[in-house]
Amino acid sequence: MKSLNVLCIGFNQETLISLKKLINNNIKISGLISTKKKKEKKGSDYVDLEPFAKKHKIAYFETDDINCIEAKNWIKNINVDVIFILAWSQLFDSELLSLPKYFTIGSHPSKLPYGAGRAPVVWTILEELKSTAVSLFKVNDGVDSGALLLQKEFDIPPNSNSRKLYDLISENLSDAFVEVYTKIINNELKEVNQDLQKRTIRAKRQPKDGYIDFKIMTNKEVDLLIRATTDPYPGAFSYYKNKKVIFWDSEIEENCKYKGTFGQILKKENNSLLVQCKDFPIWLKDIWVEEKNDINFFKLGDCFGIDFISEIEVLNKKIKELEEMVKK
Repeated sequence: MKSLNVLCIGFNQETLISLKKLINNNIKISGLISTKKKKEKKGSDYVDLEPFAKKHKIAYFETDDINCIEAKNWIKNINVDVIFILAWSQLFDSELLSLPKYFTIGSHPSKLPYGAGRAPVVWTILEELKSTAVSLFKVNDGVDSGALLLQKEFDIPPNSNSRKLYDLISENLSDAFVEVYTKIINNELKEVNQDLQKRTIRAKRQPKDGYIDFKIMTNKEVDLLIRATTDPYPGAFSYYKNKKVIFWDSEIEENCKYKGTFGQILKKENNSLLVQCKDFPIWLKDIWVEEKNDINFFKLGDCFGIDFISEIEVLNKKIKELEEMVKK
């Protein structure tokens, strides 16, 4: 086999790295499908891929529903041999899977069958794994359950955060797609069925799962949550003066001499805050309030978190005022 007409599907930074690696290895990309335009911002890994497609003269299509009839008709018109799913969370229906001449290859950043499902990068950090893998598989009607085609394992450096792990995954994933393409061309591709008895499935995570409760979380637990949810994800957060505050970075200080009440700001230094956790304080860094970094907004001695007692008192006061108005 001399070459393949490859359709790539994706929408994020990880996708862009793989696209560049494929192009640099002289692999022809016949088409590219991405999501409809969004805002590129911190806390999201979305990338507008249309400029890349135009630069390399790749047929381009946007959709938020990969199974829609418009997407399927577009794919039929570019005569696809194989589909590379670089990043996409929606399941492909049977009609869509029948469109390429050969098959569709999906990818997942875990050592399948372990860790199938959602939010693999965040879960990998939260589970404090020392190594992981990128897995390429033949897509079927299940979730990350198809026959394995290639698996690349790699170590995770100590105290990594999601950004560092995301970058490691992106590089390994781009190499894996080049390798699997070469295997297809050379007729060397082998399938290995997953042992689904050993399969584990991770659940979806939501932005609210990044809430830091300083009353019940140790400084190591807070540090872990911040590392797991940092950019390119929505971030770990708390509240201060009824405003949402996101913490993108943190550092544990050993043998800290400060002590305070839960969530209390104990020290300000170099645009960082020392805040009391359940056991010991932690340094919170790269702090955003309404997408602005303003350390002067915070006062020593104040506390993070939702003050339910004060909120109840305010509500009771408002209820009494309404009752008085009704009586009048």
